[in-house]
Amino acid sequence: MEILLLDQLAPDAQSWLAARHKLRFEPALAHDRAELHRQLYKTRALFIPPEVCVDAQLLDFAPCLAVVASLHGDAENIDDDACRRRRVRVLRAINAHVRANAEFQLGNLMMMMRNGAPQPVTPQGGMPLLGREINDSVIGLLGMTPTAHLLAALLVSLGARVIGFDPALHRTADLWQRLGVQPVTLPDLLESADAVAVQMAFASRYHKMIDERALAACRAGQFWTSISAPALFDLPALASALRTNHLGACVLDISDPAQIPPDSPLRNAPRLRITPNMACATQEAMLRASWYLADRTHELLQMSDTQRASLETAPMPL
Repeated sequence: MEILLLDQLAPDAQSWLAARHKLRFEPALAHDRAELHRQLYKTRALFIPPEVCVDAQLLDFAPCLAVVASLHGDAENIDDDACRRRRVRVLRAINAHVRANAEFQLGNLMMMMRNGAPQPVTPQGGMPLLGREINDSVIGLLGMTPTAHLLAALLVSLGARVIGFDPALHRTADLWQRLGVQPVTLPDLLESADAVAVQMAFASRYHKMIDERALAACRAGQFWTSISAPALFDLPALASALRTNHLGACVLDISDPAQIPPDSPLRNAPRLRITPNMACATQEAMLRASWYLADRTHELLQMSDTQRASLETAPMPL
């Protein structure tokens, strides 16, 4: 076996790859780690879904492995350090999903601002309170990843005032002005925004960055939509903010259901929608990601081990 697919590529890209390499499509192995280990001995390239963790233990069963590929660019299921030590190249289709992610975030913002909040009536029993338009609203961007770059342009074109915070981007960076985004502190963003779109690249230092204190500082009735790792949030505090009506509504798009345990208080929180990796689930994103991974995998498998090792520090854009 040369290539083992646990995640399906777009049909044309998968056929193209199968015409050039020995390929097996075995999605059931994603849920049977013991059998997966047995199948890895002669595998040179492994395509994985978010629920499969590539760690040192798995790599011990894959002595021939040269490439690990993921269609889900923001999934956190690959131990990059372990792969680097074994000289295994990691391919992520990061930029393939930028357009899909940005449109997903914009759609959630528009949906929630229009009808996501509770609709109380006036004391006289009149008409329900009306929704909001994006135009003239203040939208906060938490995390200035490539998705935020496109989302900012879409929001500005709709007449929104866009503010942003990213702990990894200095307030004097030229990017803010180019995107038409006003850089602010995190407290200012939470206090000022009508809605917040989260697309931060997660790191351990950001664990529970949005905690009880941060949520308490949020503007009352604020809407949230996130495509970042749930670990960015204090989940019980988020559930409490929704139950007390402090937040108007929230959408969390997660790559793996296990990221939010079944007994999490979020599971029964009101005005919360949890979606299973839907942000990047478009036909166009799938085509871009599939062809990128198919082409790069084919290229890398033609190289010698020495040639692949020389690429370890080279950037790998889409």
